[in-house]
Amino acid sequence: MIKILAKLVGGALSYAPRKLVIDGKTIFNPSETLLKEQGYKDVETSEAPTVSTQTQQAVPSWTEQENKIVQTWELKPAQPDPTAALQEMQTQTVLAQIAESEDKTLGIQCMALFPTYVQNKQHEVGEVALHPDTGYPYECMTAYDGTVQQDWTIDNRTLWKPWHSRKAEYALPWEAPTGAHDMYKTGEYMIWTDGTVKKCIQDTNFSPDEYPQAWEDA
Repeated sequence: MIKILAKLVGGALSYAPRKLVIDGKTIFNPSETLLKEQGYKDVETSEAPTVSTQTQQAVPSWTEQENKIVQTWELKPAQPDPTAALQEMQTQTVLAQIAESEDKTLGIQCMALFPTYVQNKQHEVGEVALHPDTGYPYECMTAYDGTVQQDWTIDNRTLWKPWHSRKAEYALPWEAPTGAHDMYKTGEYMIWTDGTVKKCIQDTNFSPDEYPQAWEDA
């Protein structure tokens, strides 16, 4: 344990220097004995108490005793930082807008707000998770317990549907629809297998190769 020597000046610690000037003579690395002769004392620190709320804070203070300076703690009122609360409110507002809108462009823009898919948990209808391989968002269509039903995963398109954007710059790669729940609708965009962005011009379950009249180049 490192020994700390200090003086108490105006309620704050003034630590022992590496050199002293005594009677015009400079002394480097003065000994503990010499420092104590100049009024420096041992510093006794203590662990801060646990604070379990955002409305209190542990404030340290120092008390000078005969041969040492002792650290004490006092719980005092604190003003919580509103930043986190405001950010949470904004996040919840955005999530509500995403959930209510058929256009999932905002959700794709804000996909970083959603967690990555975890298998071993209860999944609920409307839950949104990011695919662990691609990072793209999917919405749960059927509730299930992933711990019990291990073969039910985010890769199952009857359980999870991909989102589609109505803005070309937020298009996601083509995924073959499996039904009405994940079909491409008029005005939605996707990235085709050749890297081009395609716009859906009529609701369809078919690809540009299978039904080209439902698609146009963006």
